[in-house]
Amino acid sequence: MLIGATLLCLLVLLVLVADRAGGRLWHASGGHAFYRCDACDLRYQRRELADPRLQVCPAGHYIVEEPHSATAGNVAIFACFGFLAVALLLFVSGVVPQ
Repeated sequence: MLIGATLLCLLVLLVLVADRAGGRLWHASGGHAFYRCDACDLRYQRRELADPRLQVCPAGHYIVEEPHSATAGNVAIFACFGFLAVALLLFVSGVVPQ
């Protein structure tokens, strides 16, 4: 059963990494900074703004750059790596019969 769970986790990990890499491959690397307008309650990408240095949204409200944070995809990737490491350790140590 652990072998099946390990293979499933490996497939999920491959899908998550492919999704992460595909976003960088097919989209331009620049312009992924998001700006937040609290008055409009909207997020804008750099390319959607006429001039981000002016720090105003299309409606004329003040905007701030959103800080980068951990995404659910990153957390899931590291959780899969952790599960695979524990499963490999269990297989190598002989706790779980193969």
